[in-house]
Amino acid sequence: MRFYFSKRHSDALREKKLKPSIPVRLRVAIKRTLNNHSEWERDFSTINNITFYKTEETLKTFYGEEKLLAFNGEGKLVPSHLDELITSGYPSRVLDLIEAWCDNVDESKAIKCEHELNSLFEINNSLWRLVNKSIIRVDSEYLHNEVIAKTQFLLKENAAAGALEEFSEAVSCLTGGRTKDAVINAHKSVESVMKICLDTKEHKTFGELLRLIIDSGLVPEYYEDFLTHFEKLAVGAAKERNLPARAHGQGADPTEVPKPLAEFAVHLAGAVNYFLIKRWIESRPPKEEPPVPEDDIPF
Repeated sequence: MRFYFSKRHSDALREKKLKPSIPVRLRVAIKRTLNNHSEWERDFSTINNITFYKTEETLKTFYGEEKLLAFNGEGKLVPSHLDELITSGYPSRVLDLIEAWCDNVDESKAIKCEHELNSLFEINNSLWRLVNKSIIRVDSEYLHNEVIAKTQFLLKENAAAGALEEFSEAVSCLTGGRTKDAVINAHKSVESVMKICLDTKEHKTFGELLRLIIDSGLVPEYYEDFLTHFEKLAVGAAKERNLPARAHGQGADPTEVPKPLAEFAVHLAGAVNYFLIKRWIESRPPKEEPPVPEDDIPF
């Protein structure tokens, strides 16, 4: 079982750094959309939502609860079913529910539902988006559309599992206020993408990978300084974490990276990853289409 939204951001939620809010109209729209894309099963005279049942069981296990809880008309938490959790549960649990629903439905349905939910979030001026079955908060619509979402989609489509996990974790850390970890994971994701482009699993430094990328012709030589500066930005945060007396306790002064700098690093990593993967795709020979048997020619 993976960590859903409320677990990934437990510290930020507890410390009130993250305050999810889902208005009633959006909750109703979410419930209708999930219902529409769920798998149903007929049982004698009734039709049951199998996906909702599986999701409810998943969440009970995730929370360690016999019954899910939502607020009743008097503002009290009472045992509830999944549809009631959507309309009157804690916002963070609604976001958990969306992610768990994606894990309990056919992949094609999850993809279609993701597009529809993101449209609903946009229509309702919500900062939340569903990307690769995970809820993320976007502070900038442009950066989400042009960098984060496209990067995650491209990494997923090209089987870059390690890089996708690292970049998604960078976004998650940024959302949860763990800015230093966000920068470090962003840096690691670029290293992983360079290894994919070079088809190597050897342990090499960022500088060594960059040199090989330049020598391969995948990236023009005049990009070298730009990528070197990116590494200096990311490594600076890693060095801050590893300073004496900070890796094992930060003392009185917090050592988090300022959020604007962390946002810049994550968005920059997304742009670098997107650029490298696109160049790598363009450099590969096109796949040969299998010949069509004569009796299958459609005319």
